[in-house]
Amino acid sequence: MIYDASAQTVVGNLGWVDKGALWLFELQTRTESRLVVEGAGFLSLRAGQNGLFRLVHHQSADCAVSIRSTREPDIELASIRVERGRPRFFGNLDLWKFVEPAVVLVTGDGQRLFLIDAPGEQLIDLDLSWFTEANHDLGYQGLTDCLSLAGADRIVVSVQRSSNLVVIDSQRNERIGSIMLAGRGGNPQLRQYSDVEFVASDYDTLCRVDAKKLALAGATRLQEADASNKQQFIGDYDLGSATCAVARPFSGDILLLDLPHFNVLSRVPVGGQPLAICMTSKSHFLTRDWHTGHPEVGEFHLNGAQ
Repeated sequence: MIYDASAQTVVGNLGWVDKGALWLFELQTRTESRLVVEGAGFLSLRAGQNGLFRLVHHQSADCAVSIRSTREPDIELASIRVERGRPRFFGNLDLWKFVEPAVVLVTGDGQRLFLIDAPGEQLIDLDLSWFTEANHDLGYQGLTDCLSLAGADRIVVSVQRSSNLVVIDSQRNERIGSIMLAGRGGNPQLRQYSDVEFVASDYDTLCRVDAKKLALAGATRLQEADASNKQQFIGDYDLGSATCAVARPFSGDILLLDLPHFNVLSRVPVGGQPLAICMTSKSHFLTRDWHTGHPEVGEFHLNGAQ
């Protein structure tokens, strides 16, 4: 989920609940609504700069990617649509420099990894020669997330049920290495934390990765196994300037951690199984339930872990 403090609005999408609609939550009135995105089966959002966010229209016939503003999410400011195998750019091309340029799209040929080159109005097809049946179980593993580093010279890619991140040199367009996370076999979500580090989830663990050395810098396990020793995963996380909020659906709570060390500053029990999360201030958060999408607003108590 993405929060815009100036608009007091949260934008998000839980695919199995919201499907092809943007979920909107007005924080002041605590009212929710949905905005249908035509042609999309479900959506994935990624925050950009200046109140913009990138929207991938999954299961759309034209493999669409668009840019919208949290202030006016109903207006499509720019978009890419693949028609007969060729991308067409619409709207303000300058806006693409404010959002993540690497993107995973599902095409007629399966999942593909692209680097968006807006000035050249093209999608650069990045190397996936390493993603084969010989190295992965393609029936159970797909590309999960991607993140550009060093001015998009390096692209980090995560895979379902894997702790191994793959690093691609976009200039040479080839795999140049990998980064092993905590070995938990998760579906890593990748978020830039600073110029020198990014954060990756790994099933029940949160990891810090050195973006220059391309190596694990630290890891903290945040969710224990249940009584039968069955492993349980953490939910989404949201990075602030000095803290990180993590949803724990199997513990029914939200953790507030410090950055970069992941020490627990506060724990807030909530109803149901919180999965989606965003911080709405240094001490407040909004979460949504895993199964129902029900929203809940909460407050961290910053006088220590609780």
